[in-house]
Amino acid sequence: MRLGVISDVHGNLLALQSVLAALDAAGIDRLVCLGDVVGYGPDPIECLDLIFDRNPLMVVGNHEEALFRPELGRQFREIARETIDWTRRQLASERPDLLDAIEQLPGMIYFESKLMIVHDSPIPGGARYILDGAAAGPAFRGITVPICLVGHTHLPACFRLLGDAENPVVESHRSVSSRSIEVDFEGHCIVNPGSVGQPRDGDPRASYAIIDLEAGEIDWHRAGYDIASAQSRAIASGLPARAAERLALGA
Repeated sequence: MRLGVISDVHGNLLALQSVLAALDAAGIDRLVCLGDVVGYGPDPIECLDLIFDRNPLMVVGNHEEALFRPELGRQFREIARETIDWTRRQLASERPDLLDAIEQLPGMIYFESKLMIVHDSPIPGGARYILDGAAAGPAFRGITVPICLVGHTHLPACFRLLGDAENPVVESHRSVSSRSIEVDFEGHCIVNPGSVGQPRDGDPRASYAIIDLEAGEIDWHRAGYDIASAQSRAIASGLPARAAERLALGA
C-alpha cells in the first residue's frame, strides 16, 4: 500500500490542489492528513472539503483544536490568533457541518500495525515541536510501531532511533526534500512530510511525502504552485498581509 502524507495545509487551496494532483498522478492508495488544515490561509472550507472527500486517515491539529478552545488560540502568536478567529467565524457562518466533522477527529490513529499518526508528538500532553534529534529522543518513548508520522513543525524530516527508547541515540535526516529513505520495520522512526501550505525550510514549494509500506520506502516531494495568486487570495479575504508575505519565503 502506498500512502500520500500531507500536513499543515493551513487554508492554502492552491498549494493543496497542486499536491493532490501530484498524488493522484502517483497513484496512491490512500491519503493521510496530519492536521492543521485550517489557519493562516483564506480557503479553509474548500481545503476541508477536498480532504474529507477523499476519506483520509486524518487527525486533529492544534489549529483545529483552537476552533473549539478559544483559550488555546489566545496562546498563539498574533498572526495565528487573528487568522484562527477569522476561520472560526467563516466556518460558523457558512459551514457549521465542517465544525462538527472537525470536532470528531481523533488525536491519534494506528494503521496496519506499522504506523502511528499524530499531529505533533506521540507523547500526549500539549503541543510539542520535534525539531531535532534532542527533541525526538524522548518522543520515541511513546512509539511502539515502526513509523510515527508527525507534522506541526512545517519542516520535512526523519529521525531514526538507534538503540532503545530509554537510552536513545537518534540519527537525524533533515532537509530531506526530494529524496528517499528506506525504512527498517524492525526499528522505529519519526517522519515529518513538511507543510503543504506554509513551508518553513526556505523552500516555498508545497511539501509532502509518499510512503510505500510494502517496499519500506519514504519519498519526500515538492510541488510548485502559483504563490502570487495564493497571496492575492489571502489579502483579498482580509487576512493579515504577513500571512501572505511569508508564502514566497518558505519561512
